Amino acid sequence: MSEHEPSSIIPRQSLQAEVVNRLRAEIIEGKWQPGARLQERVLCERFGVSRSPLREAFHVLAGENLLTLLPNRGAVVTSPTVTDAEQPSDLMVLLGTHALELARDHATKAQLDEISRLHQAMRQAMESKDKHAFYDLNNRVHRAIVQASNNAPLIRCHEMVTRQLIRIQNLYGIEGEAREDALAEHEKFIVPLLKRDKARALAQFSKHLRTVDKMVHSRLKAAAPAPARAAQGR
Repeated sequence: MSEHEPSSIIPRQSLQAEVVNRLRAEIIEGKWQPGARLQERVLCERFGVSRSPLREAFHVLAGENLLTLLPNRGAVVTSPTVTDAEQPSDLMVLLGTHALELARDHATKAQLDEISRLHQAMRQAMESKDKHAFYDLNNRVHRAIVQASNNAPLIRCHEMVTRQLIRIQNLYGIEGEAREDALAEHEKFIVPLLKRDKARALAQFSKHLRTVDKMVHSRLKAAAPAPARAAQGR
């Protein structure tokens, strides 16, 4: 990726928070590969900030296991491991199912309409064979369901625990999953959710989340050793 982007200079307000948000998003999106070293001088120039807010941002992202701070090497992008996926996956299932329960009772009509719209957009992406759009919309459907819970602490927790899982998907893909099957699974829990049939929606959503969990672990186990070897050779 290009490290020189003059148009991305950050305004002076909330510098550390904005640096954190931008770097976090880029790491999760896979723009920074595992083992990549983040050069302070280059990033300070790119964002138009001093070293102080950048280093503070590095410490925040290190606490989220997205960066490792190494002596004489600075900040290095971490390589996701199976362990990184296991605990977040368990929490994803718990938080996701609870969010759907709450959404059944507390979602507004506008929020349910948005879930339906995103689901239809997933179908269109599958039909047009747009793999990137399909999986992006998949994540947005899940996020929309959590947001429809209208429970702010749950929404924040879910966003935090799913970061590594989305990062793994963006880095290594989930090629083992047929998009037709994924869409069919979504259909099974979205239709009853839109009808506010909590029992049927919850049963199908729990099953779907377990499928997602298996796919993430399978893909990570197959792909993780390669970037790990590359990082060791740097």
